[in-house]
Amino acid sequence: MAVDLTSILVIVLIILAISLAFAIGANDETLSSLVGAGVLKFKVALLIGGIAVGVGMFSFSFAFVAKTVGADLLGEGLTYTTFMLLTVLISSIIWLVIGSFAGIPLSSTHSLIGSIVGVVIVYSFLQGGVSPETAFNWDKLGNVVLSWFISPVLGLIITFILFKIIAKTYLTRLKGLNQIENSEKIFKWLLLITVIFAEIWVGANSGEALGILYGLLDNGSLNIGQYLFYAFTCGIASCIGIYFAARYVIRNLASQMIDSRPSEGLIIQLSTALILMVATLLSLPISHSHVIVFCIIGMGLAQKKEIDYKGLGKMGIYWVITFPIAETLSGFIYFEFNLFGLN
Repeated sequence: MAVDLTSILVIVLIILAISLAFAIGANDETLSSLVGAGVLKFKVALLIGGIAVGVGMFSFSFAFVAKTVGADLLGEGLTYTTFMLLTVLISSIIWLVIGSFAGIPLSSTHSLIGSIVGVVIVYSFLQGGVSPETAFNWDKLGNVVLSWFISPVLGLIITFILFKIIAKTYLTRLKGLNQIENSEKIFKWLLLITVIFAEIWVGANSGEALGILYGLLDNGSLNIGQYLFYAFTCGIASCIGIYFAARYVIRNLASQMIDSRPSEGLIIQLSTALILMVATLLSLPISHSHVIVFCIIGMGLAQKKEIDYKGLGKMGIYWVITFPIAETLSGFIYFEFNLFGLN
């Protein structure tokens, strides 16, 4: 019976991981600047963006962020049980759903890592020979949390500096409407390349789905062949998510960007992509949405536009509370599982 239950849980986790990959694609807004600039037909842009995300997700599934989430956050000798992984997913999904209905912008990355911390803390108290001090790889966990604060700030700074450099060396030297329009046409195609580059790293840094699969690989529930197959399936699911579901978010945001210049979109996307790339290569899962918000703020500051500091502060509060709420929720759920002998 126990073996049957474990097998069922593994199947459930795989299905949920693939569903998460679909959701990652469905909630991706990276293509908005490209569609708003009218570089490509809408469906072509969706297809290219979807393929780029899927390629990024699968290409970096062997290690990096997936390994951090699925294994490296734990202390030496520890692996996730299937119930621990199930709890992490349930907790993350519950909090994100609550946030969605409440209209609160949340980070799936913060929710996932917070849920992992809550589960592991309860596990360490319930299991003999394990303590919170040894249950975590504290260096890795500390670096992940630190990156959440550094990456948005870097996004703001890099965007600000890039715009100032490009404006001073090129944009301000353009004379007449024709030169400006011709220049922006060139920036449209540069924007296409930049967005593809950005989408690859969006997929590469998305550790929610692959982290769960890597956890199953690490605890022996999946072999390497199975893991690679399901990782590839997650890449396809994220591509499908963009093409069939993200179109609504992208079209809505793109309609608000019609008046924005391709050069501005290029700078924001390039800054975001560079930060995602570095974070991925350092195996650090960060929030793409947080980074791009601060990149937009950096652009506003560089252009001396008014910043909504009240709205930004409110958003910051939601970002901060996500980790402890997800941690508490997951700890409670896992404790309840243990009361019924499900651990």
